[in-house]
Amino acid sequence: MNGDAAPVRYRRLWWALGLALTLVVIVASLVPAHELPRTLLTINDKLEHIGAYFGLALWFAALFPVRSYPALALALLALGGGIEIAQGLMGLGRTADWFDFYADAFGVALGLGLGMAGLRHWVRWLESWARPR
Repeated sequence: MNGDAAPVRYRRLWWALGLALTLVVIVASLVPAHELPRTLLTINDKLEHIGAYFGLALWFAALFPVRSYPALALALLALGGGIEIAQGLMGLGRTADWFDFYADAFGVALGLGLGMAGLRHWVRWLESWARPR
């Protein structure tokens, strides 16, 4: 392949779901901590950040050509940094933690790195698997 994102059949659906996932990350990051649901499985805060930004990066890696990955990385890092700044300014029980931003950056690097290694084709693989025969 030439490094571009593979053509996908349901591109608008994948974009809509990716934007919905981004909105979930934003809302979960900005609502007051006491309003977040308590789960039986408690994960380390930094692992949550790595997982969220890894997921976003790998999701969008399937929708962007590889040559656009630097811009995608900057956009995701701007999102993470903007959220940290907003948490510090809100005064609703959330605090800015630049180690969270570093975890975001690690997740972005991991997601885009795996995208460059070939996992960016996950949408195409899923669509071909789900396609009626």
